Amino acid sequence: MLELFQLEQLVAFADSGTLSKAAEHLHISQPTLTRAMQKLEDEFGVPLFQRSKNKLEFNENGALASDYARKLLEETNEMVHSVRAYDRARHTISIGSCAPMPLLAFVQKASRCCADITVASEIKDSETLLNGLMEDIYQLIVLPYKPDGEELYVKEWGPESLFFALPKEHPFAHKTGLYMKDLDGENMLLFSSIGFWHDIHKEKMPNSRFLIQTERFDFDELVQSSVLPSFVSDITIRLNGKPDNRSIVPILDKEATVTYFAVCMKRNTEKLKKIL
Repeated sequence: MLELFQLEQLVAFADSGTLSKAAEHLHISQPTLTRAMQKLEDEFGVPLFQRSKNKLEFNENGALASDYARKLLEETNEMVHSVRAYDRARHTISIGSCAPMPLLAFVQKASRCCADITVASEIKDSETLLNGLMEDIYQLIVLPYKPDGEELYVKEWGPESLFFALPKEHPFAHKTGLYMKDLDGENMLLFSSIGFWHDIHKEKMPNSRFLIQTERFDFDELVQSSVLPSFVSDITIRLNGKPDNRSIVPILDKEATVTYFAVCMKRNTEKLKKIL
């Protein structure tokens, strides 16, 4: 019975062209590899090589054997990869979201409900999330709209509304509501990991310059000390309270309020029922 290491030796010789180079690649001595090639011929029961002075090369049998060996090794690697991926999928839940707040909620719930499961998460655009769900990159996604598809299980998660967080001295600080166009052109503080909200800000406030902060602590510190307007949502306020020294003014644009939907494949609802 042939062993995998013998197939690897056969392929190494085919790729290297000489025993010395193949032995070097395999980290064994040349005499050891020579004996291994002789044993391979015994296993096949037919000659695999043409031998001449100081030279060994495949005959037609050997060339065919090396082709089969290469295919078997590729299939073996694919088998190992697939089994490992299957096991990893059984113990991992990948969650993708269009925005940070519902993602945080689902990750926390998954961690509480499924202690033996590893939770992976990331923020992506809606198209990437839907494609990833179809390709089993994600088991659960959150979208800012309700998608269509008979194969999809969709559950409303809830709304999120955006507000301006204005310094007390800002001329609009005492307004009962504002449109984004009212502040278009002003410099704004913005946190980086906000998902699809970035696109809305850029679309509705094309003349504003956004000073983007990648670290949450730095962003919060700037909100406390800066005279620049920023944004906050009702969910963030419920979790962390209102920012100090800021007036919270509702944003009246319809795009400033969205309803999130949790989406998974129907075949995965049993696995995800505790989270959903």
